[in-house]
Amino acid sequence: MNHAFSLVQAGGDSAALRLLGPGHAGRMLITRAGSALTLDPVGTYQLAAADTARFTGTPQRLLVEEARTNGNRNPRGEGNGSPSYWNIPASLYGLTRTFPGAGVEDGIPYLDIHYAGTATAGGSVYLSFETAGQIAALPGQVWTNSVFARILPGFVGATPPQGRPFLWGLNAANTAVEVLSGNNVSLTGFTSLRSARLAFTGSLSNTAITAVHGPFGLFSIASGQTYGFTVRIGLPQLEAGACASSPILPAAGSTGPSSRAADLPIWAPAGGFGAQGTVVVKAMLPQIAPFGASQGLWQIDDGTDQNRIQLRNTSAGSAITGVVDVAGTTLATLAAGSMSPGTPFRAAFTWAAGDQALCIGGGTVQAAAVALPPGLARMLVGHGSTLLNRAANGEVELVEYRPTRVPNTLLQALANAA
Repeated sequence: MNHAFSLVQAGGDSAALRLLGPGHAGRMLITRAGSALTLDPVGTYQLAAADTARFTGTPQRLLVEEARTNGNRNPRGEGNGSPSYWNIPASLYGLTRTFPGAGVEDGIPYLDIHYAGTATAGGSVYLSFETAGQIAALPGQVWTNSVFARILPGFVGATPPQGRPFLWGLNAANTAVEVLSGNNVSLTGFTSLRSARLAFTGSLSNTAITAVHGPFGLFSIASGQTYGFTVRIGLPQLEAGACASSPILPAAGSTGPSSRAADLPIWAPAGGFGAQGTVVVKAMLPQIAPFGASQGLWQIDDGTDQNRIQLRNTSAGSAITGVVDVAGTTLATLAAGSMSPGTPFRAAFTWAAGDQALCIGGGTVQAAAVALPPGLARMLVGHGSTLLNRAANGEVELVEYRPTRVPNTLLQALANAA
């Protein structure tokens, strides 16, 4: 629903409209077709209903993500100790497997897998959460495999096993023709399951690929060593996209690929936007923008991507860029600085006819002098395209709007405020 504006005074300039910020549910229309998970302030995943904001984690920033689908049909691990579609080896180099229990930790459904005995050989094992060949894929696509995994206290043995998510590109015969993965990660030391998410993103290139598979490897089993350990596995997710998004689950008791629609925060002031304005944003992006896909922070447009003012994390890097597009042509690109993944930053963009400027974190102001797009009527927050395929996939803490082109000295101050 739309909320009334709140007025905040900004040190001598005209009153600012705080559209989004701590301590309230937002001042703009939030739409999303369907429910989605978000972390509450104490770190438990909760379900947010359709068309409601997802304020997430301790900072309670607004989470804005693009639409995604979890191809794993049974991410809850349901199946009375033998999860449907999962393939968990019954023995591990002489170690025997049991399922001591299942439950929910931090809002994450999990299955505990226990291995014990004396290893007759050394090596690794792959846990699989979906039938090979089930998830269709094409060469050139980018996929992300993620899972929550930690070894519970009480480990017995030599070096504890490490974990690593994989991407296997399969051909029509379900043979792996491309194997991608990151580095091994220790699974001990995690005190909560929510903090123990491992993820790997890769681009499939083999021309024979028809499907993608997302195993999880356990490494460093040493021959002759006696072991006893329990690995807790939660919410395996295999999704087309350049980062791990928030967990996506089917309804309890059902299985199948499950989807989350895009979050769309939008503000359309009566009469649209005038010939002058200033927007201040504070946000946190967990990752740099992938190649070929910018991460939008906000876009003011005429309902299309042809005429717009935009702030984005430009593709294939960490640069924060202001853009002015008129009739589909980019007239100005202002590069004022970069963000660090996982670190909140502030940016202030101001405009008037023939006069635009951008500042990041109180640094050097970058300016342009170009015409303004006509018909600016609405603001999309956390997006850089009307197609919703250039989402922030991150968190927006604050958005403020002023209906004037502020002086550059004030722009710096606004971009550098606490």
